[in-house]
Amino acid sequence: MTTKPRAFIPFLLVLSILLVSATLALSTTEDPKRQIERCKQECRESRQGEQQERQCVRQCEEQEEKRGQGDERGKEGHKGEDPEKRLEECRRECREQAEGREQRECEKRCEEECKERRGESKEEEKREEEKGEKRRGSDPYFFEEESFLHRVRTEHGNVRVLRNFLERSKLLLGVANYRVAILEANPNTFVLPSHWDAEALLFVARGNGLITRQCQDNKETQELRRGHIIRVRAGTIVSFVNKDRNEKLVIVMLFQTVATPGMLEAFVGAGGRNPESFYRSFSKPVLRAAFNTGVDKLERLFGRQKKGAMIEASQEQIRELSRRAGSEGLPWPFGESRRPFNLLDKRPSHSNRHGELREADRDDYPELRDLNIQVALARINKGSMMSPNYNTEATTISIVVGGNGQVQIVCPHVSRQQEEGRGREGEEGRGQQEGKEEEEQQQRGQRYQRVESEVSRGTTYIVPAGHPSVAVSSRNESLEVLCFEINAMNNQRTWLAGSNNILKQMDRMTKELAFDQPAREVDEVLNAPREEVFMAGPQERERESERGEGRDGPLESILEFAGF
Repeated sequence: MTTKPRAFIPFLLVLSILLVSATLALSTTEDPKRQIERCKQECRESRQGEQQERQCVRQCEEQEEKRGQGDERGKEGHKGEDPEKRLEECRRECREQAEGREQRECEKRCEEECKERRGESKEEEKREEEKGEKRRGSDPYFFEEESFLHRVRTEHGNVRVLRNFLERSKLLLGVANYRVAILEANPNTFVLPSHWDAEALLFVARGNGLITRQCQDNKETQELRRGHIIRVRAGTIVSFVNKDRNEKLVIVMLFQTVATPGMLEAFVGAGGRNPESFYRSFSKPVLRAAFNTGVDKLERLFGRQKKGAMIEASQEQIRELSRRAGSEGLPWPFGESRRPFNLLDKRPSHSNRHGELREADRDDYPELRDLNIQVALARINKGSMMSPNYNTEATTISIVVGGNGQVQIVCPHVSRQQEEGRGREGEEGRGQQEGKEEEEQQQRGQRYQRVESEVSRGTTYIVPAGHPSVAVSSRNESLEVLCFEINAMNNQRTWLAGSNNILKQMDRMTKELAFDQPAREVDEVLNAPREEVFMAGPQERERESERGEGRDGPLESILEFAGF
């Protein structure tokens, strides 16, 4: 008789394990603390011996511990997953595994977990942004190809939009309301009509084409050639055609946002499913009433186009579109037809063997008056450089449209930010001696940092007002830079080296007091260059010196005076 209870013990242990597993499995949607308490309660109510009861309770605790570890692994597995997507999955699991009150409690826990994940995601984004700011802190002004986002991309071309400037740095607050975009259309391509919620200033960097602008009471189709500047007012429906059979049409677009500061959107009406027409967002009853047409015809009209925002056009279609070029309907808004202005047809404001500068202002193209923008195109011949200079009022958004080279910008803000960052990092351990040294440094004057980058076609860079900068072309290829000068009214470009160097205007005593050396020695450096605006670059200058052809004096001294 004594052997029967002993034989029965293993059976009870197995039974208790099964009981624990079943209890926890059926309670996956229940609060963890409540689950383990229920498991222990069922162990006590199972009327086993004390030893079996303790083992059963221990099993409850071990199972709960394993479950907790699994939850942690699950959280790790869901790390980086969209919180909203995970919330929906969690709710579905609750509906499948529980009912009534338990289901509601389960869904509540899902929502709490989602809130936690949202917080973690925001913290992660904040950390990444801080890392990005730190990484870009020494280079806030240059934007390469990866900074552009494709809004349109088809086999016939693309439209790329530069990210909002404020995403890069708070130093670019002055141009936060502007966006840059580049349109590239392959030969024989038609770009479907759309309108923008922003003012647009376009520059044709390459190719030949057509532009059609349409407002409520008028429509104009005009020829586009390389060098053309043309304004497109906000809300104007615009379409493009590349009528060339061999060359791409490339248009650089500067947008001044109107609807939402810094945000740019295109609205396609004459489209279908791809690109999607905004008409499809209206309800069917509204569309039926607005067009006085049945649903079937409306569906065909706004549902057939699936080829994309850029499509191939036949030669016959292009000829038909070209036939209307230059035609005018009623007077264009605000009085007159706004024909494009070709910057390349204007005589250069500065030109020599090292390069040329062409500029268009409000007198050349009246549309620039409203926008308060001036447009410039600089071609720096290979091996040459544009003299160090700064703008008194205008911040310049520059896009490299040809060649490659190097650009340097002198910035006090970057240096100050880095000093402040180092100050915060070492604030607790900084002694009185360090504080005194910092104070002495500030008393000696402002500190500057050179921000520089290699540039090539497609590079965009910003030069804030008052910041000295210089552009140098490579030895192998001329550098061509398009400049949009924002806040152009009353702006003056100030040259810091060359025969027109502004420092040459200082009187003798000012030179001696400022440079702490005789005015004669100062003048030897300032008067050495004989060319202005464009001059030989560093490598070209060295070769001239070696050949004994250097006429403009030592470049190093000039740049040292200019702060480079």
